[in-house]
Amino acid sequence: MRPVRVRGGHRHSPLLITCEHASYELPPEYGALGLRPQDLRDHVGWDIGAAAVARALAEAFDAPLVESGYSRLLIDCNRDLGDHDLIVAESHGVAVPGNDALAESEREKRVREFYHPFHDAIDDVAAGRDQALLFSVHSFTPELRGSRRDFDVGVLYDEHEERAALLAQALAGQRLRVRHNEPYSGLDGLIFSARSHGQRHGAPYLEIEVNNALLRSDSGAQEVASRIAAALREVL
Repeated sequence: MRPVRVRGGHRHSPLLITCEHASYELPPEYGALGLRPQDLRDHVGWDIGAAAVARALAEAFDAPLVESGYSRLLIDCNRDLGDHDLIVAESHGVAVPGNDALAESEREKRVREFYHPFHDAIDDVAAGRDQALLFSVHSFTPELRGSRRDFDVGVLYDEHEERAALLAQALAGQRLRVRHNEPYSGLDGLIFSARSHGQRHGAPYLEIEVNNALLRSDSGAQEVASRIAAALREVL
């Protein structure tokens, strides 16, 4: 396993897809960071089904795809280096012993070996692409802290509001229940990866969040991906 996986795609594809929380894997030297395997494989460790959707979209559009190779509990590639939750010692009530009282040298190692390679790969793929939509794919858990999230997809944005509205409308046309800037808001800085690379390369950018209850099987993920692809074709 490597810290980043890249699918080349066609140079003139209208999309550049990223998946920041694609995997629950960890490098062997980290074990399971002190977690039980079932916790690591739950939503605290990765975005369940997001990689399956991202890969299906990459196939549909012959688009490049950049995926993280390791769990966000090692280091979160959708956070700024200065964010307090870049490396967490607790996530939604689940303690992460391997991240507790982390030495500065270990933090620097994770930034150097796992964080920068992912973002460098996006920059390498994005360089020279003419206004391809940078599309970041994530999933969310349908219930968090006792609160139900009764919708299918969220379109997250801070800029590009018109494009986001068009995508939301097209997704609704695919019989998906859509929310704007939910369950997280791009206006709160929670689309770090898409925003930072989009702005750096002068490209439009959006993030999509899919309810992971729809993605628990390969057939479910493929069905959702086909609907998202149909919506994207309308927008692109």
